[in-house]
Amino acid sequence: MVADLEPNFDESSTWQRIYFDLPGHGTTIAPDWLNNQTQMLEILTKVIEQVIGDQKFGVIGNSYGGYLSLGLVRKMPHRLLGAALLVPDLPDDLNNRQTTDASTIVEDMSLFGNLQSDEQWIPTGLVEHSQYALDEIRAHDVPAHRLSDDDFLERLNENYVLPIEIRYSGDPFTQPSLIALGHQDATVGYGRQLQLLPEFPRATVAVVDMAGHYLGRVERPKVFNVLVRDWIERVEISL
Repeated sequence: MVADLEPNFDESSTWQRIYFDLPGHGTTIAPDWLNNQTQMLEILTKVIEQVIGDQKFGVIGNSYGGYLSLGLVRKMPHRLLGAALLVPDLPDDLNNRQTTDASTIVEDMSLFGNLQSDEQWIPTGLVEHSQYALDEIRAHDVPAHRLSDDDFLERLNENYVLPIEIRYSGDPFTQPSLIALGHQDATVGYGRQLQLLPEFPRATVAVVDMAGHYLGRVERPKVFNVLVRDWIERVEISL
């Protein structure tokens, strides 16, 4: 997230950016008792209270983080200045996703001749094969994956959907929003996410071609940065 977002804040920006690894990610240990999204949202709420107190804030989340950000939108909309959901996960009640098969539009398998055993997924995860994309994933994503607690993530997946009280849309969220999706995203898809539009009357919604789940600094970074900067500007205008 840091590598994706920081280029969109210049040195004069007054925004305080707080990045933290969720339990089971990075160096944050997942406690044995943590096994559902109700508990995860309680942890997030406590972190917010401890770090920023009663200040209002904007939230940005990617993939699973986007799913949790949606949970915060529904749990504490009065606290939020805006929300950016970046390729957000959005499973149905049975933890299924509306996706299509992985699609590579620009293929160059010669780039992947020396992949490590835990890098074999990279070619099918990219819509456009390039040395740049491979380098970015190796620099940031592969190290993050190696730090993740796979046993915990499997346990969490058994109780993955949001708690029933915030699983479905409620009142419209009237702050500036962004829902950025990859048109070729074979991980979380984009169809169910488009159904969020009535809940977000101030959302910019983009389904970006030639981008999968790596929409961001890896795939279509210029488009991604325009979307993020526009969201930041809209939040600032609305303060």
